[in-house]
Parts: sequence; C-alpha cells; structure tokens
Amino acid sequence: MASPFAAQLGTNYCPKDEDVLKIKSHLVEPTQRLRRLDEMIADLQKTIDKLVEERDGLGIYVDAHKALISPARRLPLDIVQEIFVACLPTHRNCVMSASEAPVLLGRICSSWRAISLTTPRLWARLHVVEPQSDMNPHAPTAYFDEKVAQRVQATKMWLGRSGQCPLSISLLCALRKTEASVQFLQALISFAPRWQHIHLIAAASLLLEIASSINTEIPWLETIAFRVHLPLVIHGSNWGDFNILRGARVSSLSIPDIVFIPERLPVHWDQLTTLSIGGPKWTSRSVAMTSEAMWCIFSRCSALRRCKLVVNDRDETPMLQHPIVELPFLHTLVLHCNAREAPADLVLLKHLSFPKLRHFKSIGTSQLENSPILRDFFTNSICMESLTIDTNIFRNPRFIETLAGLPPIRRLMIRDTGGPGRGRLPLVDDDALTVLMSPALCPALQELYMDCRDTISDATVLRFISARMQNPRTTLKRVDIRFGRPMTIDIMPSLRTFIESGLEVSLIYSSSRSKSSPWKGLVDAPADVYDWGPPPQINLTDYDF
Repeated sequence: MASPFAAQLGTNYCPKDEDVLKIKSHLVEPTQRLRRLDEMIADLQKTIDKLVEERDGLGIYVDAHKALISPARRLPLDIVQEIFVACLPTHRNCVMSASEAPVLLGRICSSWRAISLTTPRLWARLHVVEPQSDMNPHAPTAYFDEKVAQRVQATKMWLGRSGQCPLSISLLCALRKTEASVQFLQALISFAPRWQHIHLIAAASLLLEIASSINTEIPWLETIAFRVHLPLVIHGSNWGDFNILRGARVSSLSIPDIVFIPERLPVHWDQLTTLSIGGPKWTSRSVAMTSEAMWCIFSRCSALRRCKLVVNDRDETPMLQHPIVELPFLHTLVLHCNAREAPADLVLLKHLSFPKLRHFKSIGTSQLENSPILRDFFTNSICMESLTIDTNIFRNPRFIETLAGLPPIRRLMIRDTGGPGRGRLPLVDDDALTVLMSPALCPALQELYMDCRDTISDATVLRFISARMQNPRTTLKRVDIRFGRPMTIDIMPSLRTFIESGLEVSLIYSSSRSKSSPWKGLVDAPADVYDWGPPPQINLTDYDF
C-alpha cells in the first residue's frame, strides 16, 4: 500500500497541522480493514480452540489406552529390578535423599514404589551422616534429639529392607564423641553380621571403643576403613581384641596410626590387597610406624595391590639389614616420610621390589642430601605410569638430578610445599621446567600438574608447552599449573593452536586483589584464587583414603 508519507516513515519528522489531517484521512480505510481482519481472526481462533479442546480430550482417551499396552508395563519383575539396581551410584554408597535412587524410584508411581521397597539389593548400601547440634542454634535441645531419633530410625528402616544382602555402610560422626554417635553406631552394629564394606569416621575414643569390642561373627566382611577426625594419641590399655579384623575375607584395611600395634591386630596380612595406615592429613604420631616395622608388614603382605603408609623414623634413619622383599602384584604405592634425617621411605625402598608398580607418590618432611636410591628405584620401575613428587624431600641440585632420571611415565605431579615461609626456597623453578622440555625425557608424558608458587615464569611455561607440542612424537594432552602470583603474561592466545588440536591447559594464578575490594560482599564478586588444591589424587580404593 503506497503512502504519501513514505519518505517520512521511520524518521524523526514532526508533521504540521495540515499533514496531521492528511494522515488521519489516509488511515480511515486501512483502519477499517484492520478491524475486519481482527474479527475474522477471532472467529477462526474460536474454531481452533474448539478443535484443540476436542483433540486434547481424544488424546487423553487414546493415551490412557496405549498406556495399558506400554512395553514398560510388560517387563518382567526381575528386569525392572535390574534396571532399578543400575540406577544406584557406583562410586559411593546411597544417601538418604529423594533426589536419587533408591528413594527417587519409589516416588514415580505406586507400582514402582512397591517394586523398590521389595528389592533388597536397592537398600544394601547406605551413607549416614550424624546431624550436627549447631544445625539450628536457636532450636531447643528437644528438636535436635528428635532429628537424631528420626535419622536413626530411618537408618534402621533402610537397612531393614535389605533382606539378607551383604551391606556396604559408611558413617560420618561428629568431631567428638556424642550420645548421637553412640546411637548411630549401635544401630549399625545390629546389622554387623551382614557387613561387607564398612567405613566409619568418628572420634578416636569412640571408634577404638567400638572397633575393639565387637565380637559378632561377620563372615562377609571384606573392607574395613576406620578414620579419626583428629590425630589424638590414645593409650590402649582398655582396648579389646579387635576381633572385627579376624574376618577370613578381609582384603582391604584402612586404620588410624594410633592403633598400629601389629602384634595386637589379628589381621590376615597375607590376604590383604589394599592397606592404608595413617592419620588425618598424614599427621602420624605413632612411634611404631618405623621403616623397620613397615618392612616387616610388607614382608607379610605378598598379595598387596594398593598401599598407603607413613614411615615415622623420628630419631634417626636406620640402615635396614634385611633381604629385598618383592610384592609382585602391587601397582599403587603412597609413602609419607616423617624423618629428621634422610627420608626413611627411600631407605625402605632400597629393600623392596615392585615389578608391576604403576602409580607412586612420595611426600615427606625431611630433605634429601643424596638421591641414588630414588634414581635406582626409578630405573627399576619400568611399568610406572604416574608419579607424584613432594619437593620437601629434596635440596638443590638433587631435585634437578632426579627429574633428569625420571622413568617413562605418562602423568607427572610435582608439589612444591616449600618456600620462604617454610624455611627454605622452592625447588620448582624455571630450571626445573627447562629440564622437562627435552622430548628425550619422559617421551610418553601426557599430563603435567605442578604447584610452582611464584618461581616459574609465564614465558618458561610457554616455551615448555611449545617445545613439547612441536615435537612430532609428542603425547602431551594436559598441562595444569598453579601459580602463587598474579599473571604477568597472558600466554593463552599463543597456545590457541595447540588447544584447538586437543591440548587441555589450566593456568591458575593467585589474586593480588585488595581485601577491601569494592566487590566484597556481593554475590557476583570475583573469586580470589589463593586456595591451591593439590593435583588430582590417585584413588586407591572405592573409598577415598
């Protein structure tokens, strides 16, 4: 439709009085046409609405009948049960939550609820958390007691549905012994004859009291994991016989170092495949965990696959006068050394042989003057794939020499926990990373994780990645470096080509942002990146110890 005002449409033109009259006169016929179209649309919409209503009613009728012949309704009960079991989490025990199986399965329909409640395997795994007394500081004590009673009752009801299935249970208690902790443990002990995997985290006094007093036969028990919240020294004059450890099928054991008295632990050492002995954050205080004692343990655990231990030679590092012990199946080893002199774990390694070792981690609190033992250990570890090094056990230039003698690993994790605040200079610096640039060193390296504080420059990181990626035989897939300083050079644009070809790069810098930042207190305030976490840990068992 041609308009006499086409040139002015869409502009800021302000019409004069005579133009206003012309515009109104011009719009009489289009306005009438627009009204007639609206009326036609309204009539058609009424017809459509009526058809939609009829269609929806018919659809409900048809769907209701189709539901009767749905394949899901005709699935055999055992198939439905297997599907339900497959819905359970595989990496941990189930939690008391309606957001996941098995509770969620019973909220779909009455039929599914009946099936879920009568399938014992769905209720054979449970993680229990003791309610905290400060969960509501304004609530009366009776409220907390009621909360505890409800959860204890729910725990009994949950496990009661498991029929005669073997049980996998994990319990997280309060930091210190409470009446609630006792109630939860008593509830679980009533199901002890069916324990298969038991993982308890509780106050040391309560845990030792329970662990040393259980005399019930537990024929299915395979995994025992006892953890304490705090590294407390507890005298064992009142300890029982730890009969819970006598199980003929126990193959995985994780216990605090405070109970490590081998002659008092009735363990079938020769059938253990997983062993972990240590305290919270490896703050071992047990005087019994010497390199001599550890050698004796290794000599009795010929079936070990995974092991995590503390070597606690506080007075001096002994020179072991023992033959070499071979552990033919061990593939994962984590050693933490507390020694005043040369790391005792290295002295221990000299008397051990692990022909199939794939994952090794060594951390400690002493400094190494000479490293031939470690170099020889690396030379003999031809199957090693993953290595974690704590620079606390080194002094320059020994750390650089150790890097030059690394085995052909695929994953390297270097943790530099030193620094001026800890009494010595960091060892992970530009020189250390330069050594790793050579493609002849660790030619199969795929992943590098480093905590370098503030001693590696961005330019050196760029040179390292470029040198590794430009080699036609490179296998580098991931670089994760955590700095203790702000960024000085943004190297990510220079790495774009490598990233597009599949390389994953994560560079995390600490923040120099003032504590009085104008964003402080806001929901969308930028996060300070000062909390470096360690590189990804190797999970030694289904339970993360």
